[in-house]
Amino acid sequence: MEEQKKPNNPNDKNPFAEHELSEEDRRLLIDNYFRINHVEFPSLLSGHAILAYVGALLGLIMIFYLKNAVPTVIVSLSCFVFAFWHFYRFIMPYLETKRIYAKRPKEEQMISWLIKDLKENVKPKSITTLGLNMSDVRPENFIIIPVPVYWETPGIANDMICRQPNADGTFLYSIWRVQILVLTTHFVSLYKCNYNWLDNSVSGVSSNEFYFSDITSIRNDTREIEHSFVDNPEQPVGGGKVFNVANMSGENITVISDIPSLQGPKQVAVNLEYIITLLRMILRNRRFGINHEAEPEKEEETAPEVRPGQQQDPEQQTFDVQQRTFDIEQKGALYSDQQFGTDQEMEPIWKNAVKQ
Repeated sequence: MEEQKKPNNPNDKNPFAEHELSEEDRRLLIDNYFRINHVEFPSLLSGHAILAYVGALLGLIMIFYLKNAVPTVIVSLSCFVFAFWHFYRFIMPYLETKRIYAKRPKEEQMISWLIKDLKENVKPKSITTLGLNMSDVRPENFIIIPVPVYWETPGIANDMICRQPNADGTFLYSIWRVQILVLTTHFVSLYKCNYNWLDNSVSGVSSNEFYFSDITSIRNDTREIEHSFVDNPEQPVGGGKVFNVANMSGENITVISDIPSLQGPKQVAVNLEYIITLLRMILRNRRFGINHEAEPEKEEETAPEVRPGQQQDPEQQTFDVQQRTFDIEQKGALYSDQQFGTDQEMEPIWKNAVKQ
């Protein structure tokens, strides 16, 4: 059995505490999570097991049936050493796999690490590639949209394209297609890359940028993903949910928000309708000067009470719709407090983008 990688003495009580784990140890735990998903006792008829039986048997025959001479004792001891060595080679891979599996991270920990790596390792690369000036862009203006990759991909070995099932029927993947939308004062930028979670590397980088004044349409659609499952070339990946931004010259920014057949974890899913609504709000402000901004506290103080049978004031209705737009459940788990930002952090996205 192939020797597995192992962390350098992580703390047994809590091997996943951030202050106790080095980046190397965490990366090895992530790698082993995908490599080792069960522990199976080796076959008693394997090569090393049979050689161990033979060595032990010959050693016993030498002792009990041959003369107790010095050469016989030496040969017997040699047989027992031979048997012990092959028994060691037989049992140690199993014990090592069992030890590593016992320290396997939980699903929740793995998803937490994935979100951490997307924010801390991939997002900074998008800033560099897009040449953004962070004095003009706030953290909440970034929308990270990851989708799993489970097909043959240039620059990534097939044995690194892995997935593991979760308890809820979804899958956690080792390779991700990460798309980062950046909404600034004057333009929308898109960064794309293939993120290899196992070795924390990116490849297949591309980027694009449209000025809001040049955008002609924003629409959501479905598109056939022209790939097959890496472990079943006969099975196509199928359709994916996408949204498309087109400009006056006919160029397009296309972002895949979900591939249903891959059943990615819900914790990193992004609500497509929220993103479409957000972009349309900003575009309307740029093109027509429509301002969707509302002030909740002021509205609550001045809005008259609506009694049964009385029609609600149109301005108050508009405010209610906007509040629902920013409801965290509509945005998806991507923006929860422990992950990509709090509800209060996400609400100002379009407000910050349309100012000035």
